[in-house]
Amino acid sequence: MLALWAINHFLLINNQGAALRKHVKNPFDLKLIGDLLFFKDRSHMKRRAFITKTAAAGMLASAFPARLLKGCQGMAGKSEPNICIFSKHLHWLDYREMARMAAEIGFSGIDLTVRKNGHVLPENVRRDLPLAVAEVRAAGLEVPMITTGITDPSDPFTRDILETAGKLGIGLYRSGWFKYMKGVPAIETVKQARKQLTQLQNINKANNIAASYQNHSGLYVGSSGWDLLKMIDGLDPKWTGVQFDIRHAMVEGPNTWPIFLEILAPYINSLDIKDFTWTDTTDPKLLNVPLGEGMVPFRDYLDELKRYEISAPFSIHYEYPLGGAEHGTKELGIPKEKFIELVGSDLQYFKSRLTS
Repeated sequence: MLALWAINHFLLINNQGAALRKHVKNPFDLKLIGDLLFFKDRSHMKRRAFITKTAAAGMLASAFPARLLKGCQGMAGKSEPNICIFSKHLHWLDYREMARMAAEIGFSGIDLTVRKNGHVLPENVRRDLPLAVAEVRAAGLEVPMITTGITDPSDPFTRDILETAGKLGIGLYRSGWFKYMKGVPAIETVKQARKQLTQLQNINKANNIAASYQNHSGLYVGSSGWDLLKMIDGLDPKWTGVQFDIRHAMVEGPNTWPIFLEILAPYINSLDIKDFTWTDTTDPKLLNVPLGEGMVPFRDYLDELKRYEISAPFSIHYEYPLGGAEHGTKELGIPKEKFIELVGSDLQYFKSRLTS
């Protein structure tokens, strides 16, 4: 959806758009856009058509960062969805072993923690993030996103993280959260959060990396969906977006999550995957469970993503008991083989839903 918005925006207002509009009458024609961008079946093109399409594709490619074109490529059916493991669950491994295990299990990328107690500490990011990314890429995987605690544009580590990530070609970072506080009017909290995200957007743009704010349940700005929209509405979705978390959306609105998804769709640039249920007692409590064993209707959810043409990397989170790895502990409390079995089972379940 974000990539479609960008393409549409280009076609309508870019001063080079006239030439491209000759070939893309409908800015939502994914097949043609895919042909222009990736020269599908070009062997049968006549010479003039090939030259014209090449020029049009060049203009389109120059208009957007590579991370947006990568999203277009997925929508055009030219690549598999990027499914990452959240590296919080691999804190018991060093960079090399983390990458090797993720590749062995079958992930295509890693959502790397760059925050306090993460794989990469903010104070060491300029030294350690390049090392971590190099190990991940050596294993044949990518780092399409990192998870941070960034909320304050004036924090000295904010620029360290975003400048380093941007230079490494990482296109997304999950920011930290803003919390509602007792005694502070909710609307004032949202206004202050918007102010900080607006300032961060300038830093994002300068470093070619977009923020991705998660709709976390509880007393966090964004938990209701509508407050998240109010916080970011009018900001540039090219640089300020949403990490849509279906589990947290369903905790807050088990029947209204499709509304959350609809109103946030233009801003969604990454997707969390996890599952949960409620204990069947007189005092129900939330229980995190493996994928497919809880309340998340994955088939319906994936259909809605297709409906709104949302193309974004997935990050699978494991919040059910996993030998302490669910909490990001440095030592694994279950056999490694059991960990691989459980993590791999969730990955295979999700892949099966994607292809069904």
